[in-house]
Amino acid sequence: MKTFSRATVVKIVVVLVLAVAGVYYGISCNRDRPERLYSMAIDAAANGNIETAENFYKLIIKRYPNSTVRKDALYQLGLLEYLYLNDYTTALEYFYDLVYTYPHYKNTFEAYLYIAQIYQEKQHLPQKAIEVYEKLLSSTISDEYLKQLLPKLASEYESVGDIPKAINVYDKLLGLYSKPPAGYLYEFAYLNYLAGHYSEAVKDFQKISLLYPQSSYEFSAKLAIADCYEETGRSEDALSLLNGLKSHYPTETSIIGIKIDSITKRIKNKKK
Repeated sequence: MKTFSRATVVKIVVVLVLAVAGVYYGISCNRDRPERLYSMAIDAAANGNIETAENFYKLIIKRYPNSTVRKDALYQLGLLEYLYLNDYTTALEYFYDLVYTYPHYKNTFEAYLYIAQIYQEKQHLPQKAIEVYEKLLSSTISDEYLKQLLPKLASEYESVGDIPKAINVYDKLLGLYSKPPAGYLYEFAYLNYLAGHYSEAVKDFQKISLLYPQSSYEFSAKLAIADCYEETGRSEDALSLLNGLKSHYPTETSIIGIKIDSITKRIKNKKK
C-alpha cells in the first residue's frame, strides 16, 4: 500500500480545502449575482413575500450600482412602497432616483405618472402633479404617451380651477384623434360650458350625437345643450329640446321633467 509523506498529506489537504472553498465561493457569488437577486425578488413578491422582495431589491441597489438590473430594482421598489407598503415618501425617492438616473429607461414614463399620482391622490398636492405632467409634456414623447398624459393634466387643471388651461390641453388631446372618444368630446364641451363659451359648447355637444348617437353620453350632451340655450336666453329653444327628449328617453322623464318645470317657472317669473 502506497504511503504519503507528512508534507505530501499537508499539500493534499490544502488543495482540497482550497477546492471546497472555491466551489463554495462560486456558489455564493452566483447566488449573490444581481440578476439572480432580481429573479428571487420577483418570485418573492409574486408569492406575497413583500418584505423579502424589498430586501433583495435594496441589496441590488446598494451592492451593484452599475448593474443592468438596478433600474428595474428601483422601479419595482417604487411600486412596492407605493402599492403595498403605503410609504409614499419613500416611493417618491425611488421613482425620482429612477427617472433622473435612467431617463431613457423603458418604464421612466410610467414612473413619472406614478409620481404625479402620488402627489395628486395621496399627498393632495395637485400643483406638484401638474409640474410633473408639464415636465413630461415639454419632453419628446410619442402620441400614445400623450394620449395617456393629456387627460390627466387637464383633470388637474380643472381641479385647481384653471379652466382655460384645461381647455387648451383638451384641444391638444382631441387633435391626436381622427375620431375622438365620446368621453373626451363631452369633457371638452363641458369645460367650454364652464368657461361660458356656450356656442362652442353647443357645437361640441352636438358632435357627440353626430359621432356617437347610441352612446351613454348622448342624453347628457342633449341636456347640456338645453342648459346652454337657457344660459344664452334661449329658454323656449331649451323647452322645445327637452320636450322632444321625453319620447326618446322614457326612462329619464323624471330629470327631464325637473328641468322643464325649472325653466317654465323662470320664464313665468320674468313675465311678471
